[in-house]
Amino acid sequence: MKNTFYCGLLLLLGALPPGGGAAEYVRQALLAGPVVVGDDAVLEVQLVNPVSRRSEMVQLDIVFSTDNAVKYAFTKDGISSPRGPARLAVTLVSGKGDQYSADIVMGTFYANGVLPKFTTLPPLKVPLRKMLLRGRNVPPIKQVYWVEGREKLSTGVDEDLSHCETGECRWHEAMDYCISRGGRLLTKGELKTMYADECQGRDLPACRAGYWSSTEYAAFPRKAWYVDFRDGNGVVELKTYSAFVRCLVPAGAVYRSRKR
Repeated sequence: MKNTFYCGLLLLLGALPPGGGAAEYVRQALLAGPVVVGDDAVLEVQLVNPVSRRSEMVQLDIVFSTDNAVKYAFTKDGISSPRGPARLAVTLVSGKGDQYSADIVMGTFYANGVLPKFTTLPPLKVPLRKMLLRGRNVPPIKQVYWVEGREKLSTGVDEDLSHCETGECRWHEAMDYCISRGGRLLTKGELKTMYADECQGRDLPACRAGYWSSTEYAAFPRKAWYVDFRDGNGVVELKTYSAFVRCLVPAGAVYRSRKR
C-alpha cells in the first residue's frame, strides 16, 4: 500500500522519465527558507519570486521538517501530534491584494508533506507576491512549492483545430481555436446570457448543444464549465470532454444581453 501511495504522488508531481508521463509539471520554491507558524497567528511571508498561473493544473506542495522536538505523525488522512491534529491554510496574495487560498483539509497527505487544493483558483497571469500562513499544531515548514502543468490526455482527436469549426472539440482546443481567430472563449456567465437571448423557450438546432466556457472549475482544475443550451444550465466536465465552441471576437469584447 505504501509503495502504491508514493507512486501516485510521483505521478501527480510529474516525476517521471522524459517522454514517459501523461502530464508536464514544473515546481518552483516559494520560500527563501524554513518558517514556523505560531498557533492561531497569521505569518506573512514575501515570496522569493512572484508566481502566476499559466496552466490549468495548479497545486501547492508543502514539505515539513522532521527535525524538531515535537513528534508528528503523517498519515493519508492528516497530520497529528500530542497537542492535537494539525490545521493549516495557505493564502497567496496578488499585488492588488486579491487572495487565493488552499487548505490542507482538502489535501493529499504523504510522508512529511501535503498537497493542498486551492479553494479559490488563482486566475491566469495574475502575479502572486506574498503568502499568508495560519494554522494550529503545524510542524515547521521546510518549503512550499508551486506546482503546475498542462494535462496531456489524448482522446484520439486530431490536433488540427479545423474540426472546432464544424463540430465538437476539447477545452484546450476550444481555447486555442478562439485565440487563433483573434478572439476568446465566452465565460460561463456570458454563455448563460447568450442562451437567454437566443434559446430560452425556442427549439432551434443551435439550442440542442453544449458549448465550452472559459470558466474553469476551481475545485478540480482538470475540469471546466460548459453551458447546455437545451436548458441553460452549467455543467462541469473534464477538459478532455468534447463540446461545441462559440468565440467572442475581438478578444477584448464583452457579451451583453440583447434583451431590454
